[in-house]
Amino acid sequence: MAPVDSAVRPRPTPSDGISPDVRAALATPGWSLRQMRVPGAADIAMLTYDLGVLLGAGLPLLQALDVLGQQTTDQVLRGVLQDVSREIQVGKKFSEALGRFPSLFSPLYRGIVGNGETTGRLDLALERLAAFLERDLEFRRKVRDILVYPAMVMAMAGVVLTIFLIYIIPAFDQVYRHAGASLPPLTRALVAWSRLARTTMPLVFPCAAALLVPPVRRWLVGTCLPLIQRGLLAIPVTRSLARTALLGRFAHSMAMVLHSGVPLLSALDVAGVVGGPQEFGSVIDTLKRSIIGGRRLTEAMRGTGWFTPTFLNMVNVGEETGKLETMIARTAAILDREFDVRMRRFLTLLEPLLILMVGAIVGVILMALYLPMFGLARAVLH
Repeated sequence: MAPVDSAVRPRPTPSDGISPDVRAALATPGWSLRQMRVPGAADIAMLTYDLGVLLGAGLPLLQALDVLGQQTTDQVLRGVLQDVSREIQVGKKFSEALGRFPSLFSPLYRGIVGNGETTGRLDLALERLAAFLERDLEFRRKVRDILVYPAMVMAMAGVVLTIFLIYIIPAFDQVYRHAGASLPPLTRALVAWSRLARTTMPLVFPCAAALLVPPVRRWLVGTCLPLIQRGLLAIPVTRSLARTALLGRFAHSMAMVLHSGVPLLSALDVAGVVGGPQEFGSVIDTLKRSIIGGRRLTEAMRGTGWFTPTFLNMVNVGEETGKLETMIARTAAILDREFDVRMRRFLTLLEPLLILMVGAIVGVILMALYLPMFGLARAVLH
């Protein structure tokens, strides 16, 4: 662990820190955390990198935290750093002090930091952790950039559908009622949907506005993300894509943890916290039980049915050569490339399907709107 200079103390002025209620909120992984603007993943990645550089340059841990606290413009992050410094001063380990803020520092983060403290190379542990966090951020940016076009198509479809339901369909409904036209079932269903939409529209705008509030958005993401993950893994079309992404992140985590010198069983505990669905946590438990029972990691992974042949072959080579962390790191790189290829192939198929879907929706609406006209025309002719 990097040396701690007892002579160096952060300035404990209350005005520079955060209030006790804010600190309590940050330390609570519940709704109270989401009632404020908290540092994002990019902030934590930059903090981790800077701290690793300062420790590598020979600064004691408390002095490095004090330097970072002074240079950051984020008041919440500054308060977190000062709170961590105070916890270290009273005798706690750095990883234990970070545990007061579980929503900012994940179990994976704290596990790597704790191992760095044990080995005495906290600076190297933080550098590896910063590289992992940057890679994770880049992965999220890549996925977000790729999904921009489909999201725009869906948004435009929603706008068009809203215009039809709120304005166009009611106008046609009024004309047909004045004309005494008999509406076919498809048109009646469409009119019913339009009335429902107009009734609930006053609730839509407040809900949409609430999504702009960061606490609400974070709560919604935290609630819906596990459901979305399970859905993607259950749908045949997206199952391989979602599994590749999950295994890639797990491989990156596992390689980093093993490279830090963590034993295999402990590495599975730490690296298994990759934000996957609950089923993946069960997979990790199965792996640990199998290894404790005397099976090799390759055999245990094969028994779960979760890991790809490439993953299994690379792990097998790593176990036989004694370079498990290196082979898992290479597996992570392979999975990253495979995810890119699968994602672009999926979007190549998805984009025209979205356009066809939008066209089909508009076509059905237009057909439902104009069907009564044919009935009126026949009545006039006869």
